[in-house]
Amino acid sequence: MLLVFTVLTAVMTYPQVLHLPAGVHDDGDPLLGTWIFAWVAHQLPRAPARMFDANMYYPERRTLALQETMLLPGVAAAPLHWLGVHPLLVHNVILLSGFVLSGVGMALLVRMLTNSAGAGLIAGIVFAFVPFRIDHYAHVQMQQTQCLPCAMWALHKLLRTGRVRDGVLFGAFGAGQMLSCVYFGLFLIPYAAVVGGTMLVGDPPRLKRRLVALLAAAAIGIVAVLPAGIAYLREREVVGERGRLEVMNGSATWHGYLAAPAANLMYGRLLARFVRPERQLFPGFLVVALAAFALWPPVSRVRLAYALGLLIALDISLGFNGVTFPYLYEYILPFRAVRIPARMGLFTAFSLAVLAGFGVTRLLEGLNSAGVRRMAFMTIALVLLAEYASRPVIVDMDREVPAVYADIVRDRDAGPTAAIFEFPTSLFDNPMYLYYSTFHWQHLVNGYGGFIPPSYWRIAEAVTNFPDERSMIEIRRHGTNYLVIHGERLRGNRYETLMATLDHRADLKLVSRRPWFALGKHSTISAYRMLQIEP
Repeated sequence: MLLVFTVLTAVMTYPQVLHLPAGVHDDGDPLLGTWIFAWVAHQLPRAPARMFDANMYYPERRTLALQETMLLPGVAAAPLHWLGVHPLLVHNVILLSGFVLSGVGMALLVRMLTNSAGAGLIAGIVFAFVPFRIDHYAHVQMQQTQCLPCAMWALHKLLRTGRVRDGVLFGAFGAGQMLSCVYFGLFLIPYAAVVGGTMLVGDPPRLKRRLVALLAAAAIGIVAVLPAGIAYLREREVVGERGRLEVMNGSATWHGYLAAPAANLMYGRLLARFVRPERQLFPGFLVVALAAFALWPPVSRVRLAYALGLLIALDISLGFNGVTFPYLYEYILPFRAVRIPARMGLFTAFSLAVLAGFGVTRLLEGLNSAGVRRMAFMTIALVLLAEYASRPVIVDMDREVPAVYADIVRDRDAGPTAAIFEFPTSLFDNPMYLYYSTFHWQHLVNGYGGFIPPSYWRIAEAVTNFPDERSMIEIRRHGTNYLVIHGERLRGNRYETLMATLDHRADLKLVSRRPWFALGKHSTISAYRMLQIEP
């Protein structure tokens, strides 16, 4: 099964397989993910207790908690960094492993529920390649769902046996999902409660034993995510919560379930009129038909449980357009950090995948001929793959970094870690600076992520007329030791004008000026040391 989904992933994400060393969707969120994985590998053997004190937004603390930390995939991939594998290649390995392992996990879950390997394969195809994933191809965290089917597998084992060890597994996989993608870790809680609660209703035998196992699961989950939870709560005091208007903008509508990404080869143009950013939740027509067939009476308790799971997933994905999410937002604190409830649409696909497995089983059992069953199975698989076929956008990043950073490190001459302020400072530029920092690990005043601390908004506003005195005072206030000016990211003659001004400032010393080509432009990058000037 692992080999099957590895091959399918290479085909369904083509041409990614041809660009593994340095190809990513764009120079924004993929570079943030690259930096996160590299930071985890860098910090793990040095100061794991300070894992959340990442090197951006200096001098702020716990800045890793300003976005998805992805600790589990980061720790799993750390040996690749230690062996010298390039950070971009590590990112792509983690990205594609999410497709592979999510498909394998779903296949194993549905195989257990239906006792059919074929049904498991169909369900795995749905969960691994549903268009939601291509819509979020730039977000490596959105592909880290391999713990979801494993958690539900453990939950079913727990409900069948009542064994504490199955509760431990459920808690471990649930925590693993939280430490891979907080969004899906949070969404797993109400989803598993609905599915598991439905399975428990009307089945009182061994209820006490099951409750003990569920308590064990909760204890394991809480202990495993506690350090990350504390870091997130402390950062909440700095950056606040998601406002209702922001969350409303990230709430799905029913039209979102007819929206397919532009990269989808079959439906991208056909359904383009329904598209809204990050709310493209189209699951495909065939999987809906298979799920509906599975729910045709008589309906087993498991199928009913996943039907209700489907309904709760649909409703939560609607955010403030639905019924459930407003209560989650109001009364359960972690849900106030959720910006895009529409991402619960992945659980809609999860439910449809499970139900589609039951639908395939029912369909194939109604066919008398083994040959006809094989033909029907192959047809279903090929139609699903055709519906999900996409061509994601891939761009190649520079595997090398500007030499000015090595010059800064040499200028420090084994001194303490420096703080660097990079200009320009837009959020479109900062992911590249984070990527560059994986090769020098100095502190950055710049940063990028889901939340932005007020201190960075202040400096971003102060440098509007850089390098006037107001901007220089604010830059110094952040403890900056070096300025790095990127000519390739400035328009017109802005870079030359800046150099003429900065070269003559008494409080700056030119450390390095190196040629660099990026964004289709030949230019230079300059680094200045900030000097202490007596008043």
